[in-house]
Amino acid sequence: MKAKGAALSTHENQSYDLFPYLSHCYSETHPDNLAVAALQRGLHPAPVAKCRVLELGCASGGNLLPMAAMWPKSQFVGIDRSARQVEEGQKLCGTLGLHNLELRAVDFMDFDGGSEPFDYILCHGVFSWVPVPVQQRVLQLCQRHLAANGIAYISYNTYPGFYRRQPIMEMMRYHVAGAAATEPTAQVREARALLQFLIKGQSDPEGTTARLLREEAQLIERLPDSYVFHEHFEADNRPCYFHQFMRQADEHGLQYVAEAAARGGLAGLPEGTQQILAQLANEPIKQEQYIDFVRNTAMRSTLLCRKESVLFSDPTAGFVKSLRVSSTSRPSNPSELQGEKLRAQGPVTFQALRGSAIIEHPHVKAMLLALHQRQPASVMVPELAAVTSALLGETLEVDTIAQMALYSHHTGLCRLHTVQPPIASSISEFPSASPLARITVASTGVVPNQWHESIRMPPFEQTLLRFLDGTKNQETLLDAMQQAVLDGTLVVNGPDGKQLQNAPLARKIVAQHLPKALQTLLDSGLLVS
Repeated sequence: MKAKGAALSTHENQSYDLFPYLSHCYSETHPDNLAVAALQRGLHPAPVAKCRVLELGCASGGNLLPMAAMWPKSQFVGIDRSARQVEEGQKLCGTLGLHNLELRAVDFMDFDGGSEPFDYILCHGVFSWVPVPVQQRVLQLCQRHLAANGIAYISYNTYPGFYRRQPIMEMMRYHVAGAAATEPTAQVREARALLQFLIKGQSDPEGTTARLLREEAQLIERLPDSYVFHEHFEADNRPCYFHQFMRQADEHGLQYVAEAAARGGLAGLPEGTQQILAQLANEPIKQEQYIDFVRNTAMRSTLLCRKESVLFSDPTAGFVKSLRVSSTSRPSNPSELQGEKLRAQGPVTFQALRGSAIIEHPHVKAMLLALHQRQPASVMVPELAAVTSALLGETLEVDTIAQMALYSHHTGLCRLHTVQPPIASSISEFPSASPLARITVASTGVVPNQWHESIRMPPFEQTLLRFLDGTKNQETLLDAMQQAVLDGTLVVNGPDGKQLQNAPLARKIVAQHLPKALQTLLDSGLLVS
């Protein structure tokens, strides 16, 4: 999945200037997430609060700005060929008064990283969408400028999973190339229309082709036009197999650490499948490639380090005991986790960020429930052990909780952290959101939360967020939101279907929605402590 990128050719560079990509934050790229992976492999990563970060293909800085705003003692550098996007990021950086973030409009091929190494190098949504010389340059920059214990993050499209989408994307490109539309949004409109035409024309609505067409149509329907345009119509789109990517990395003196995004790995596969994979692949690269074959992987976000670094070949969960854990899942039916039902062996479904999981073991169910109840804050592993034990009415060892937390981290049911950001655990008398969130919500409706996740808010919450500067109590917020309704900043229709102008009715409606909206912002990790 493409995020943004710096291309080599003038045409591609102009495409990002003329039709800028929406620049958001991605939690998997955060140094905190990379540090956890590094610790598991025996490395000693730089602390998030005091590190140096380079992003290759930073667009307008949507990924770096939240980090720089939160960790003022760390240094951040972003480069991108799109001068327009870089200028937009520089303006926002100036508005926020950030002095630890430098955004530069420069070609990868011309970039001089300087003499001081970077602890973390990020390249999200670029590698698959640039020519081979630029791919080589990305790896070269990682090798040259990565610190001794540094971690590089590179995301890219992978086979065999990408084969599912590739023919559809080629059909869309062929259709758009032959259409009269030249303006980007018109081309995207043509592509969406083609998919609907092809879906309706299928003789077997339940067949494989029809299903794949529907999946692509549903995917791009949720995405902005800029994403669809740059994902589908750029000249370069070069998926590869994982082993091919790692061969390139090895040639540049880099070795495999882990994946940044929760993928499950062997976890969750049938026991027989795991045994066969162990026989087929006796080293990590081969095993990961076979896992891609089994799981039909379409995208990876691979972490690399210097080849001379010594990595643990058989990591344990011991390092987890000094970490924090936050929830990324919720029980579908909380009533199934009450009283004796929690302590009984039985299936309970937890909804995660990507899909769902059925959990049967009481210990795991109780741990995930304890994390969910403390959302959006995180807890130290020893505290999590105590809380989980209290829920079960039996004592669980810290080592047991550490092992379960590590397994759940890899399967996307929770997330491990080296540090907790300034995040609120309750609604204070004077609720506050970050300055960056209050600014960006007005322009995009998508805001970075305190866990570096991109959150899209409904209109009421979007408007409310702008007022959360820490100086207004709920009564003052009620006044502000009432005025927002009356002046049309927040569109609320009255009984006659027109914009509401009745002040008492507007206040009544706002008063009904305000407590729930504040709770939504709290649960979404958007309120700061």
